[in-house]
Amino acid sequence: MHWVIKQIRQRLLDKHYAIGDVLAERYSVESVLQNGSYGIIYLCLDLRTDVICVVKQMRKSKRRENKENYLEETSILTQLRHEGIPKLLDVFVYEGESFFTMEYVTGKNVEDTLFATDRTYTEIECLTLLKQLTEIVCYIHAQGVFHGDIRIPNVLVDNGAVHLIDFGLASSVKVTDRTMCEQLACEDFFDLGDFLLYLLYSSYEGPTKKNRPWTEELVIHPQTTILLKRLLQIDSVPYVSCEEVLEDLDKAIVSVSSDI
Repeated sequence: MHWVIKQIRQRLLDKHYAIGDVLAERYSVESVLQNGSYGIIYLCLDLRTDVICVVKQMRKSKRRENKENYLEETSILTQLRHEGIPKLLDVFVYEGESFFTMEYVTGKNVEDTLFATDRTYTEIECLTLLKQLTEIVCYIHAQGVFHGDIRIPNVLVDNGAVHLIDFGLASSVKVTDRTMCEQLACEDFFDLGDFLLYLLYSSYEGPTKKNRPWTEELVIHPQTTILLKRLLQIDSVPYVSCEEVLEDLDKAIVSVSSDI
Protein backbone atom coordinates (compact mmCIF):
# COMPACT_ATOMS: atom_id res chain seq x y z
CA MET A 1 0.00 0.00 0.00
CA HIS A 2 2.85 2.37 0.88
CA TRP A 3 4.45 1.66 -2.50
CA VAL A 4 1.18 2.49 -4.32
CA ILE A 5 0.83 5.80 -2.45
CA LYS A 6 4.43 6.61 -3.27
CA GLN A 7 3.81 5.96 -6.98
CA ILE A 8 0.68 8.12 -7.01
CA ARG A 9 2.50 10.95 -5.24
CA GLN A 10 5.34 10.71 -7.75
CA ARG A 11 2.96 10.89 -10.72
CA LEU A 12 1.18 13.92 -9.24
CA LEU A 13 4.31 15.89 -8.35
CA ASP A 14 6.74 15.00 -11.12
CA LYS A 15 6.10 16.64 -14.46
CA HIS A 16 7.24 14.65 -17.47
CA TYR A 17 8.15 16.25 -20.77
CA ALA A 18 7.53 14.58 -24.10
CA ILE A 19 9.42 14.49 -27.37
CA GLY A 20 8.99 17.84 -29.09
CA ASP A 21 8.47 19.83 -25.88
CA VAL A 22 10.75 22.86 -25.53
CA LEU A 23 12.24 23.59 -22.10
CA ALA A 24 12.89 27.21 -21.16
CA GLU A 25 12.31 28.23 -24.81
CA ARG A 26 15.67 26.69 -25.61
CA TYR A 27 15.97 22.90 -25.21
CA SER A 28 13.88 20.76 -27.56
CA VAL A 29 13.34 17.24 -26.20
CA GLU A 30 14.55 14.61 -28.67
CA SER A 31 14.22 11.54 -26.45
CA VAL A 32 14.14 10.35 -22.83
CA LEU A 33 17.46 8.71 -21.96
CA GLN A 34 16.65 7.67 -18.41
CA ASN A 35 13.69 7.83 -16.05
CA GLY A 36 15.31 7.29 -12.67
CA SER A 37 14.04 7.52 -9.12
CA TYR A 38 15.78 10.86 -8.50
CA GLY A 39 15.72 12.46 -11.93
CA ILE A 40 14.69 12.31 -15.56
CA ILE A 41 17.37 12.65 -18.21
CA TYR A 42 16.53 13.95 -21.67
CA LEU A 43 18.47 14.15 -24.90
CA CYS A 44 17.81 17.65 -26.21
CA LEU A 45 18.66 19.98 -29.07
CA ASP A 46 19.89 23.37 -27.92
CA LEU A 47 17.96 25.68 -30.24
CA ARG A 48 20.41 28.54 -29.65
CA THR A 49 23.55 26.62 -30.60
CA ASP A 50 22.03 23.77 -32.68
CA VAL A 51 24.03 21.31 -30.54
CA ILE A 52 22.74 18.10 -28.96
CA CYS A 53 23.04 18.05 -25.15
CA VAL A 54 21.85 16.16 -22.09
CA VAL A 55 19.32 17.80 -19.74
CA LYS A 56 18.69 16.42 -16.26
CA GLN A 57 15.44 17.24 -14.44
CA MET A 58 15.27 16.76 -10.68
CA ARG A 59 12.12 15.09 -9.33
CA LYS A 60 9.88 17.25 -7.11
CA SER A 61 8.73 14.13 -5.28
CA LYS A 62 12.29 13.88 -3.93
CA ARG A 63 12.49 17.57 -3.13
CA ARG A 64 14.22 17.22 0.25
CA GLU A 65 16.99 14.92 -0.98
CA ASN A 66 17.19 16.44 -4.46
CA LYS A 67 17.65 20.04 -3.38
CA GLU A 68 20.87 19.15 -1.61
CA ASN A 69 21.96 16.72 -4.35
CA TYR A 70 21.22 19.28 -7.07
CA LEU A 71 23.32 21.95 -5.42
CA GLU A 72 26.14 19.52 -4.68
CA GLU A 73 26.19 17.93 -8.14
CA THR A 74 26.09 21.22 -10.07
CA SER A 75 28.70 22.76 -7.75
CA ILE A 76 31.02 19.78 -8.29
CA LEU A 77 30.56 19.76 -12.06
CA THR A 78 31.30 23.48 -12.20
CA GLN A 79 34.80 22.93 -10.81
CA LEU A 80 35.71 19.88 -12.93
CA ARG A 81 37.53 20.32 -16.23
CA HIS A 82 38.60 16.99 -17.71
CA GLU A 83 38.12 15.49 -21.18
CA GLY A 84 36.80 12.32 -19.55
CA ILE A 85 33.99 14.16 -17.73
CA PRO A 86 31.05 15.77 -19.61
CA LYS A 87 31.01 19.55 -19.10
CA LEU A 88 28.25 21.35 -17.21
CA LEU A 89 26.71 23.80 -19.68
CA ASP A 90 23.71 25.42 -18.00
CA VAL A 91 21.63 25.48 -14.81
CA PHE A 92 18.02 26.67 -14.97
CA VAL A 93 14.50 26.49 -13.52
CA TYR A 94 11.49 26.01 -15.79
CA GLU A 95 7.85 25.70 -14.71
CA GLY A 96 9.04 25.27 -11.14
CA GLU A 97 11.30 22.35 -12.10
CA SER A 98 15.07 22.38 -11.54
CA PHE A 99 17.31 21.37 -14.46
CA PHE A 100 20.90 21.36 -15.55
CA THR A 101 22.43 20.80 -18.96
CA MET A 102 25.53 18.81 -19.82
CA GLU A 103 27.70 18.04 -22.79
CA TYR A 104 26.48 14.97 -24.69
CA VAL A 105 29.02 12.18 -25.09
CA THR A 106 28.40 9.58 -27.76
CA GLY A 107 29.23 5.93 -27.22
CA LYS A 108 27.77 3.19 -25.04
CA ASN A 109 27.99 2.62 -21.33
CA VAL A 110 29.88 -0.48 -20.29
CA GLU A 111 26.75 -2.19 -18.94
CA ASP A 112 25.04 -2.05 -22.36
CA THR A 113 28.26 -3.08 -24.08
CA LEU A 114 28.65 -6.17 -21.88
CA PHE A 115 25.06 -7.37 -21.69
CA ALA A 116 23.42 -6.08 -24.86
CA THR A 117 26.21 -6.76 -27.35
CA ASP A 118 28.02 -9.63 -25.57
CA ARG A 119 31.32 -7.77 -25.94
CA THR A 120 34.30 -9.57 -24.41
CA TYR A 121 37.52 -7.99 -23.17
CA THR A 122 40.97 -9.53 -22.96
CA GLU A 123 42.92 -9.02 -19.74
CA ILE A 124 45.12 -6.33 -21.31
CA GLU A 125 42.03 -4.52 -22.66
CA CYS A 126 40.48 -4.63 -19.17
CA LEU A 127 43.60 -3.12 -17.61
CA THR A 128 43.91 -0.46 -20.31
CA LEU A 129 40.30 0.68 -19.83
CA LEU A 130 40.74 0.63 -16.06
CA LYS A 131 43.83 2.83 -16.36
CA GLN A 132 41.89 5.46 -18.30
CA LEU A 133 39.11 5.36 -15.72
CA THR A 134 41.59 5.51 -12.84
CA GLU A 135 43.26 8.59 -14.35
CA ILE A 136 39.87 10.35 -14.30
CA VAL A 137 39.36 9.26 -10.69
CA CYS A 138 42.83 10.54 -9.80
CA TYR A 139 41.92 13.91 -11.29
CA ILE A 140 38.70 14.29 -9.30
CA HIS A 141 40.36 13.10 -6.08
CA ALA A 142 43.00 15.81 -6.51
CA GLN A 143 40.11 18.31 -6.55
CA GLY A 144 38.70 16.87 -3.32
CA VAL A 145 35.84 15.18 -5.22
CA PHE A 146 34.86 11.53 -4.71
CA HIS A 147 32.40 9.93 -7.12
CA GLY A 148 30.75 7.38 -4.85
CA ASP A 149 28.98 5.53 -7.67
CA ILE A 150 31.55 4.16 -10.12
CA ARG A 151 29.56 1.40 -11.80
CA ILE A 152 29.40 -0.02 -15.32
CA PRO A 153 26.29 2.06 -16.24
CA ASN A 154 28.20 5.23 -15.32
CA VAL A 155 31.22 4.58 -17.53
CA LEU A 156 30.95 5.39 -21.23
CA VAL A 157 33.38 4.23 -23.90
CA ASP A 158 33.49 6.23 -27.13
CA ASN A 159 35.99 5.00 -29.75
CA GLY A 160 38.24 3.68 -26.99
CA ALA A 161 38.01 6.85 -24.87
CA VAL A 162 36.58 6.45 -21.37
CA HIS A 163 34.15 8.94 -19.79
CA LEU A 164 32.86 8.98 -16.21
CA ILE A 165 29.29 10.28 -15.81
CA ASP A 166 26.58 10.78 -13.15
CA PHE A 167 27.98 12.69 -10.19
CA GLY A 168 24.63 12.57 -8.38
CA LEU A 169 26.13 10.78 -5.36
CA ALA A 170 29.50 12.52 -5.45
CA SER A 171 30.99 14.28 -2.42
CA SER A 172 33.21 17.31 -2.22
CA VAL A 173 35.61 17.31 0.73
CA LYS A 174 38.38 19.66 1.77
CA VAL A 175 41.68 18.07 0.78
CA THR A 176 42.98 18.97 4.26
CA ASP A 177 40.51 16.47 5.78
CA ARG A 178 42.81 13.52 5.14
CA THR A 179 40.81 10.94 7.10
CA MET A 180 37.60 11.60 5.18
CA CYS A 181 39.45 11.81 1.87
CA GLU A 182 41.14 8.44 2.44
CA GLN A 183 37.83 6.83 3.47
CA LEU A 184 35.97 8.11 0.39
CA ALA A 185 38.95 7.29 -1.85
CA CYS A 186 38.89 3.68 -0.64
CA GLU A 187 35.20 3.46 -1.60
CA ASP A 188 36.01 4.66 -5.11
CA PHE A 189 38.93 2.21 -5.31
CA PHE A 190 36.63 -0.65 -4.30
CA ASP A 191 34.29 0.36 -7.13
CA LEU A 192 37.24 0.35 -9.54
CA GLY A 193 37.97 -3.22 -8.47
CA ASP A 194 34.35 -4.21 -9.00
CA PHE A 195 34.45 -2.55 -12.42
CA LEU A 196 37.56 -4.53 -13.36
CA LEU A 197 35.92 -7.79 -12.26
CA TYR A 198 32.94 -7.16 -14.54
CA LEU A 199 35.28 -6.64 -17.48
CA LEU A 200 37.39 -9.70 -16.70
CA TYR A 201 34.32 -11.93 -16.40
CA SER A 202 33.23 -10.91 -19.92
CA SER A 203 35.66 -13.48 -21.34
CA TYR A 204 35.12 -16.13 -18.66
CA GLU A 205 33.70 -19.34 -20.17
CA GLY A 206 33.88 -21.82 -17.30
CA PRO A 207 31.11 -22.92 -14.93
CA THR A 208 30.04 -20.40 -12.31
CA LYS A 209 29.28 -21.71 -8.84
CA LYS A 210 27.36 -19.62 -6.34
CA ASN A 211 29.93 -19.56 -3.54
CA ARG A 212 33.04 -19.94 -5.67
CA PRO A 213 35.33 -16.85 -5.45
CA TRP A 214 36.72 -15.08 -8.49
CA THR A 215 40.22 -16.11 -7.42
CA GLU A 216 39.27 -19.71 -8.30
CA GLU A 217 37.38 -18.93 -11.51
CA LEU A 218 39.43 -16.32 -13.32
CA VAL A 219 42.77 -17.18 -14.90
CA ILE A 220 44.65 -13.89 -14.72
CA HIS A 221 48.21 -12.71 -14.23
CA PRO A 222 49.43 -12.67 -10.59
CA GLN A 223 50.06 -8.93 -10.87
CA THR A 224 46.41 -8.38 -11.85
CA THR A 225 45.37 -10.49 -8.86
CA ILE A 226 47.46 -8.30 -6.55
CA LEU A 227 45.82 -5.20 -8.04
CA LEU A 228 42.31 -6.61 -7.59
CA LYS A 229 42.90 -7.79 -4.03
CA ARG A 230 44.17 -4.37 -2.97
CA LEU A 231 41.31 -2.55 -4.71
CA LEU A 232 38.73 -4.87 -3.12
CA GLN A 233 40.57 -4.85 0.23
CA ILE A 234 40.90 -8.65 0.33
CA ASP A 235 43.74 -10.15 2.39
CA SER A 236 46.01 -7.27 1.45
CA VAL A 237 46.95 -3.70 2.28
CA PRO A 238 44.28 -1.44 0.70
CA TYR A 239 45.23 1.52 -1.47
CA VAL A 240 45.16 4.96 0.10
CA SER A 241 46.15 7.01 -2.94
CA CYS A 242 45.59 7.06 -6.68
CA GLU A 243 49.33 7.09 -7.27
CA GLU A 244 49.59 3.63 -5.69
CA VAL A 245 46.76 2.31 -7.87
CA LEU A 246 48.34 3.66 -11.06
CA GLU A 247 51.73 2.24 -10.10
CA ASP A 248 50.33 -1.28 -9.69
CA LEU A 249 48.19 -0.85 -12.81
CA ASP A 250 51.27 -0.03 -14.86
CA LYS A 251 53.06 -3.08 -13.40
CA ALA A 252 50.12 -5.29 -14.36
CA ILE A 253 49.92 -3.85 -17.89
CA VAL A 254 53.64 -4.40 -18.45
CA SER A 255 53.50 -7.92 -17.00
CA VAL A 256 50.47 -9.02 -19.01
CA SER A 257 51.81 -7.42 -22.21
CA SER A 258 55.10 -9.27 -21.87
CA ASP A 259 53.22 -12.59 -21.71
CA ILE A 260 51.20 -11.99 -24.89
